[in-house]
Amino acid sequence: MADAIPCGAAERCRAAVAPANRRSLNVRRPLANLIAATAVLFAMTTPSHARDAVLEGKQNWLFAGWESLTAPKPAAEKSSIALIAGASRMFAKKNIKLIVLIVPLKPRYYEPLLPDGAAMSDEIRKRYDALLTELRTGGVTAVDVRDAFKTVIASKQEVFYRADFHWTTFAAEASADQVAALMLSTGPLPGKAGTGMKLGEWINDRHLGDLAANFLSPERKRAIGPEAYVIRQAPKAESGKADGGLLDGDPAPVAVVGNSFVQPYFGFSQRLSNRIERPVTLKWNPGDVGPWASLLQYLKSTDFKSSPPQFLVWQFNEAQLQNGPDAMGEWASQSIISPADWSARVQDALRN
Repeated sequence: MADAIPCGAAERCRAAVAPANRRSLNVRRPLANLIAATAVLFAMTTPSHARDAVLEGKQNWLFAGWESLTAPKPAAEKSSIALIAGASRMFAKKNIKLIVLIVPLKPRYYEPLLPDGAAMSDEIRKRYDALLTELRTGGVTAVDVRDAFKTVIASKQEVFYRADFHWTTFAAEASADQVAALMLSTGPLPGKAGTGMKLGEWINDRHLGDLAANFLSPERKRAIGPEAYVIRQAPKAESGKADGGLLDGDPAPVAVVGNSFVQPYFGFSQRLSNRIERPVTLKWNPGDVGPWASLLQYLKSTDFKSSPPQFLVWQFNEAQLQNGPDAMGEWASQSIISPADWSARVQDALRN
């Protein structure tokens, strides 16, 4: 895996991901990247399971079939949160503030569009609040991005794409604004102001959503059809500067670790960098790598060792918190690790 690299400019965002993922900054070629980021979740799925991977809802809306709408796993979620709280305490000893960002389930916002007979159970309805409460009780700073989503909905924009697993750029940017406000409320960040990402103009990028492209038959793909992805165009380079205006060598006081929701295509890290006026380091992986292995990869990176951040934003999807680092069948085999070993490796990475 490539080391994480400051994402204060588009050119450096390209280097922040492994070579196979570099298309994520090319707004003209997003489809292969988005499809791969979701398809890898089911690389070892049997054909019968693949057919169940998508819920076809009303008005051609699609939902992830692998996220249960009825069965939470509170014991497993508590175990994951205990690991996160332990990591947060370890980071605090190194003067690193951990911020956990949980992306809510798509059906929370589009439940009327679920297929007939599909609905969230009361336990699932209460889960997001329960997760936030548990994290905060454990001393973890966890942002409630539903507040950010409200601003998007108020502006009559969508928070998830119709036939895609991912949030929209509007939701990603609103969430970044919320996280930036939290960081700035603690006082000025180190480094030179004005070294953050300059945002590009809005453009429409029309293609099939990843749920449709990965899991539907050709006939259903045609019926579902493409949709417009409203995203940011990569900004043009200024004379003497990298794309977006970030000078080489500027330290990044903030790091973001997560999955394809925070890949550059959706703009979370770029917007965060723009709002705090500082560079932001980005480390993301496709979903099957999992949040636990992704964090370890970042902590082992040259970037972390040479310049630890003041803030570390760790992104999860809501349903992921029921899967610890040893969740066989949920993560790629090379990502599986016992909880005790995972904690020990975090501690070792912070010690060195």
